Amino acid sequence: MEIHTVISERWTATAGTLLNSYQLMAYPDAVTGAGIHAEQQYLVRRYQTVLPPQPTGIMVAQFMAREEMESTLIRWMHRIISAQQSFRVSMSGFGALSSGQIYLRVQEQEPFQEIATALQVVDQYVRSYDCPPVKRYTHPYLPLTGKVSNHLFGALEAEYACRKTDLSFEVKELLLVRYNHEQEKGRQINVFQLQPA
Repeated sequence: MEIHTVISERWTATAGTLLNSYQLMAYPDAVTGAGIHAEQQYLVRRYQTVLPPQPTGIMVAQFMAREEMESTLIRWMHRIISAQQSFRVSMSGFGALSSGQIYLRVQEQEPFQEIATALQVVDQYVRSYDCPPVKRYTHPYLPLTGKVSNHLFGALEAEYACRKTDLSFEVKELLLVRYNHEQEKGRQINVFQLQPA
């Protein structure tokens, strides 16, 4: 499964140990995913944009850790996430990031903020091993494009300021994806189920 590109360039802890990069993701269902894909194909035809790797999802958290920490991290994350209730995500508009991306706005911020707060213990654990702090996304979004040129970004931003969409899906699970320093594609290593609403 190919996932978002790794944001962090730091692959070694202070002790020189190689680190893996992890991303905790929420992915849309097939119907919503098809709607997002159709919008991306429109962009390809109209603007020849660079798209993010597929499938496109919402980043919940990102962190780096040593491989030997993985089993403990998965156990703790399972406890945290399995205590959360599933929830519906609605996307009804577009936004633009200063980094040069167009994204779908996620209306429901609170469930992601609750998960981010609960992941504090994971942050403390990875820091205790001299790993970078966990990046928790309290204002999540779903990227529609990869980074585009300044010229193209201006045209996209102008068009998408007026465009609307109506997409939604139920978040019933979160996926943990691992990258190592030798790979560009992520490997799914765990699925965390949320409580039924």
